Amino acid sequence: MWKLVMTEQMMYLSSTACPQKLRSQSRKIFLLQRLRDQYLVYWAQSIWWQLQDNKTFLAMMNHVLSMDGFYFSTTYDLTHTLQRLSNTSPEFQEMSLLERADQRFVWNGHLLRELSAQPEVHRFALPVLHGFITMHSCSINGKYFDWILISRRSCFRAGVRYYVRGIDSEGHAANFVETEQIVHYNGSRASFVQTRGSIPLYWSQRPNLKYKPLPLINKVANHMDGFQRHFDSQIIIYGKQVIINLVNQKGSEKPLEQAFATMVSSLGNGMIRYIAFDFHKECKNMRWDRLSILLDQVAEMQDELSYFLVDPAGVVLSTQEGVFRSNCMDCLDRTNVIQSLLARRSLQAQLQRLGVLHVGQKLEEQDEFEKIYKNAWADNANACAKQYAGTGALKTDFTRTGKRTQLGLIMDGWNSLIRYYKNNFSDGFRQDSIDLFLGNYSVDELESHSPLSVPRDLKFLALPIIMVVAFSMCIICLLMAGDTWTETLAYVLFWGVASIGTFFIILYNGKDFVDAPRLVQKEKID
Repeated sequence: MWKLVMTEQMMYLSSTACPQKLRSQSRKIFLLQRLRDQYLVYWAQSIWWQLQDNKTFLAMMNHVLSMDGFYFSTTYDLTHTLQRLSNTSPEFQEMSLLERADQRFVWNGHLLRELSAQPEVHRFALPVLHGFITMHSCSINGKYFDWILISRRSCFRAGVRYYVRGIDSEGHAANFVETEQIVHYNGSRASFVQTRGSIPLYWSQRPNLKYKPLPLINKVANHMDGFQRHFDSQIIIYGKQVIINLVNQKGSEKPLEQAFATMVSSLGNGMIRYIAFDFHKECKNMRWDRLSILLDQVAEMQDELSYFLVDPAGVVLSTQEGVFRSNCMDCLDRTNVIQSLLARRSLQAQLQRLGVLHVGQKLEEQDEFEKIYKNAWADNANACAKQYAGTGALKTDFTRTGKRTQLGLIMDGWNSLIRYYKNNFSDGFRQDSIDLFLGNYSVDELESHSPLSVPRDLKFLALPIIMVVAFSMCIICLLMAGDTWTETLAYVLFWGVASIGTFFIILYNGKDFVDAPRLVQKEKID
C-alpha cells in the first residue's frame, strides 16, 4: 500500500515537472534564436555600413587622384633644388630616386611604404610631387635658354584652407610650398628659391558660414616651441630667412601680425629678419605700383641672399645664402604676387650674368618673354590656390598683365563666392580625402564605430526647411495680396520675420551646418 502511494506521487511529480522543464528549454531555445536573429541583423547592418564606408573611402581616393598637379620623373629628382643636388656625395647619387627624395614633397610615401622596405624594387617606385611645374624654351636677343618654374607642396600638415592653419607640434607649417625658378643656358644652370607657409603659430580659423571666420590664436599652447622648431629646420635647409608678412595690420588679422613680430623678436635669431607689409593698405584703390616700396626695401637683402649658379664644367660660381619666406593669411594671392616680383628681379640679375641680357636691358622690355613669364606665374598661382582653397587664385590679372582690371575684380568676386561655398560645404570631404591618401588615417576593418557615420542634429534639417518655407510664404503673400493692405502687410511681416529669424539662428549655429572633417580631429591637433 505504501509503495503504491509513493509510486502514484512520483508519477504525479514527474507529470508536473516535465512541462516545467520543457517550458524552460523552450524559453532557452527562444532566447538563443532571438539572440541569433539580433546578431544576424547586427552583422548585416555592419556589412552594409562597411560597404557604404568603402564606397566613401574609394570616392576620397579618386578625388585626390583626380586633382591636377601630380608630377614624377624617371630620371630627375624633382624633390630637391639644384643647389641641394649640387652639394651631394657620390653615395647619394647612386641611391634610387625614392631613397634620396626629400620626404617633405613625396606625396605617395604612404602608398609606397611596403616597397620602401624592399631595396630590390626601388627602381620601380618613383616619388610623386604635388604642386606645379612649367617649362619654356625662350629667346632674348637671339639667345635661347630654358626657363623652368617648380612649386613643391609639402605633404606635412597638408590640407585645405580653413581646416589646416598655422603649425603642428613638429614645426610643420600649413600650405608650405617651395618654389624654384631655374634657368638653363649653354650648359650653365641658375636657380632662385623662395618659400611660403602659414604663420608659424598655433592658430585656427574654422568655417562657420560667415564670409571671413575670425582667426583664433591658441592661448594655452607653447608657441615658442613650435615656432623655434619650424625656423630651426628652415635655417638648416635654406639658410637665412627673410620673412615677408603681408597680412593686414588692422582688423581681425592684426593680432596674428603682432604675435608673429613678437615671436621673431623673442627668438632673437640673427639669421631671421622680419618685414611687415600691409598689402591691402598699401595697394588700395588699385595702386599696385606701390609694391615697388616693398621691393626697394628688400633689394639689398635680396642681393645679399644671391642665387645659385653653376657653370658648364660643374663649378659652383654662386650659392643662395637664404630665402624669402612670404606669407599672407592663405599664402596664396598676395603671396604669389610678391614672389613673382622677387623672382623677376633675381632672373634679371641671372640673365645679365649669363650674357643673355645686355647691360642696361630690362626684363620688362622683352615683350615675348614677359608674356610667358607672367602667364606662368599666374598659372602657378591658380594651381596652388586650387589645391588649397578649391578655386583659382585672386589678383591673377595683375600677375598676367602687370595691372589691375575691372574684369579681374569681377573674376575675383566670382572666385570668392565659389571659395565660400566650397570652404563651408565641401572642404570636410576634401580634407578627409587628403588625410586618407597621405596615411594620416588608416582604415580599420574591425573598428566597431565608423567615423563617417556621424549623426546629424534635428536642427540641421529642420531650420533650413523652416527658413525656405517662411521665405516662400513671404514671397507668395507679396504676389497674392489680401483683401486689405493691412492684412497683406501682417502676413508679409510675419513670414519675413520668421525667415530672417531662422536665418540668424542658422548663422549663430554655423559650425553645425558646415562640412567638417571626420577622419582626423583637427581640433585636437591644433
